[in-house]
Amino acid sequence: MVIFALVLLGITITLAAGISPLQIAMSKSSPHHHTKSSSSSSSSINPRLLPNYQTNKTASHLYFAPPPPSSTSHSSTNATNLAQKMNKVVMINFDDGWKSQLLYAKPILDQYGYKATFFIPCAKMATAPYWMTWPDIAKLRDDKMDIESHTMTHAHLTTLLSSPAKLAYEIGYSRQCLANQGYNTPIFAYPLNLGSDNPTIVSIVAKYYDLARTGSSPLMFTNCIGFPKDTQTDCRTYSADGKLNLANRYDIRSDSFFHISSGHNFSPPEMFQQFVQRMNSQIPYNSNGKIGAFPIITYHNLTNSMNDYDNAASTITVNLFAQEMKYLHDNGFRVLLLNQLGFDPVKNAFYLKNTFPPLETVTASASSSTNLSQPTLR
Repeated sequence: MVIFALVLLGITITLAAGISPLQIAMSKSSPHHHTKSSSSSSSSINPRLLPNYQTNKTASHLYFAPPPPSSTSHSSTNATNLAQKMNKVVMINFDDGWKSQLLYAKPILDQYGYKATFFIPCAKMATAPYWMTWPDIAKLRDDKMDIESHTMTHAHLTTLLSSPAKLAYEIGYSRQCLANQGYNTPIFAYPLNLGSDNPTIVSIVAKYYDLARTGSSPLMFTNCIGFPKDTQTDCRTYSADGKLNLANRYDIRSDSFFHISSGHNFSPPEMFQQFVQRMNSQIPYNSNGKIGAFPIITYHNLTNSMNDYDNAASTITVNLFAQEMKYLHDNGFRVLLLNQLGFDPVKNAFYLKNTFPPLETVTASASSSTNLSQPTLR
């Protein structure tokens, strides 16, 4: 009876302090239980049915996640920490020129000294209060952020195939429009990831840009041969039979975290688990500072409102974004700009440039990619 009374007293004190038994259980669980495979954590994720899944507004925003596999070593030497950091790379992108990116994302990036790439639809800026103005974009540039092109009006390029003039305007004039504002933008991003598989659109993109980014792949492989069920042998634009390759200099693979998919709305804590899984999915391909694969993440609007979150698949809460950036910092990930991705036309492969300490790229095994558990976002 004495032991039972003490247990009840402990639970009463815990609840009075605002700490749930679930939080205690998660905080006491060993991180080593989650390091063998990232799929083990995703299997417990239960999607919430739409509409309007609401999180507890009073709940803590400190989400729980296992550390990356490479950080489980008991060694704490500087050499070990540097080696781990050299093997984990991520590129952060922002699309569409939302004002919230400057108001909410940039202060969090600044907290950790992170830089990001911002893709701007030139004709849309300053046309509504929720878009950035040109002085806003200048603030990003002055703080060493990377500014790149995202068409003139965020047009769906595949709907303009019957009008070469409109395609040229959206793709080509976007670079001129940004140049008129003082920005050299050699990298292009396809709105809604539409058009990178169309030869007509790609030929126009290639005329004006050095590189282009699309979506739909959790990892970007530097030699373009790590994608499941794809048979290309390097990163050249066209295969021997004249077909566009899945990944090439005008089809750099990235992905966004869409929390609404197939009739489900994933909560911010559930999305954080997917974030952790994807960040660590690169580790089997990278060693000794040689990078074979890494994630490119694309963000859009940020909000403090769960109503906004519930109604837009690409919107992220400010608290979730802050937790993701903290995770990158606390676990030794190197955050690079997209313009630090170079292309070697002789080797037909990508490489990382202007990094310190310098990073190398390495051929990733295409066959091993099928053994890697990737997060299921759709």
